[in-house]
Amino acid sequence: MNSATVAQNRPASIGLSGLQISVAVCILTLAGLLSVFVSPLMVLVPFVGAAALWLVLKFPVTVLGLVLAFMPFDFMTIALGKFFGLPHMTLVSVFDKEGLLLLVGILLWRRNGFKISTPDWFLLAFFVLALVRTFFSGTLLNLAADLGFILPYMVGRMAVLTTQQEQLGAQCAVWIIGILSVLGLAEVFIFGEGPRTLLYVAIDSETEGGQLTTPFHGAGLLGLREAATMVGPNGFGALCMIALIIWWVYSRNPLPAGMAAVGLICSVTRNAWLGAAAAIVLLAVMMRQKRRLALYATLALGLFIASIPVLGLKDYLFFTKTGQDPSAEFHQDQILTGLKYNAEHPFGSSNKLSPLASKEVSNALIFETTYPAVAAEYGIPVVLCFLAFLFSALHLLWKEKSHLGYTALGIVVAMCIVMIFTNPLVDRRLMIWVWFPVGLAVRSAVGWAFPPVRRIANQPT
Repeated sequence: MNSATVAQNRPASIGLSGLQISVAVCILTLAGLLSVFVSPLMVLVPFVGAAALWLVLKFPVTVLGLVLAFMPFDFMTIALGKFFGLPHMTLVSVFDKEGLLLLVGILLWRRNGFKISTPDWFLLAFFVLALVRTFFSGTLLNLAADLGFILPYMVGRMAVLTTQQEQLGAQCAVWIIGILSVLGLAEVFIFGEGPRTLLYVAIDSETEGGQLTTPFHGAGLLGLREAATMVGPNGFGALCMIALIIWWVYSRNPLPAGMAAVGLICSVTRNAWLGAAAAIVLLAVMMRQKRRLALYATLALGLFIASIPVLGLKDYLFFTKTGQDPSAEFHQDQILTGLKYNAEHPFGSSNKLSPLASKEVSNALIFETTYPAVAAEYGIPVVLCFLAFLFSALHLLWKEKSHLGYTALGIVVAMCIVMIFTNPLVDRRLMIWVWFPVGLAVRSAVGWAFPPVRRIANQPT
């Protein structure tokens, strides 16, 4: 290219840059003028929304990664916003999860296509039957809370990631949870439950009589269960469990795994302990890593034994072993009561069984275990569709011999165990970390309707 050509092209480049700067100056000037008459926050909302929409349209996969990375911080961010009186924080919470996921999902569907598979058919039946049951007795708000996990799964079904993107996402996930695990120890050992109690009382969340609810403590446990930036210790324990499963498949660096393991132990979440152990043992056998399993199992056992005097777990473990733990007895009663209720109400009952109903109905009957809870609210046919969805997904993932397939298989196995004892489906932030990789792996196993477009360098657009 000669100097004349460069000189000819230069004004266009400068003109484009000048146009961008002029538009930015006009927008800022307009925002400044409007802020005289209305709240500055309300002035910024449209511009932030427009910028977010542009980013989604331009870089949907990048935005998807940012949403996933932000989920462990989302609850605390929204809670602090409410505490300091920022308006419309509930709307912001919906937008940064469901809103962005829906937009990204639509864009990825148009780009990559979609090929329906057996798990999708069962999930569709699950959704339709639950929707029909809700029309007879229930609310769409409760339905959205119970079935919110479907959206991240479907976004995963639309997405296509490169190997490099998978590896980067896995490394970020493990490090994020590892760092949160270490930072969360400050609440357990330094600050205590005072700051969280003050925050939760102010926003009317997870408190009873001005104190944190029982899930933050345990019979015989001297201290506080770690929750970090999540709503409670159960959600954080499950998040640490997922991080360790991802680490086992994608990484060999023991440092972030050790940090996440500390968070899992300090969350004192037995169902997450069991889920992580079952998933990692299964993956070690399938990936032929028995020697590695023996090494890290020994290290994990040593770390757990060392934590007993530090966390004051001696009495807690004694009560668990002897069957004197009220929490374990409560879960057993919940399962038996739920199964009895399911037999008496095979087609479900009403929205009085939803976790959200406890804030609306004084005598609400709440089941905290997933399978009886779904059957009690929507009916036995609905929970059978849900179980069929889980088992058909496991069948597909079992045959998918890849890092992504192994990760999703481990997550589904672990969550199936967790859902025996608790109901994590209502935790929207946790469900994004669970079901997006599962949907992604199912797509990898099934294939796509048409190959994703891959642009070649210097190819005309």
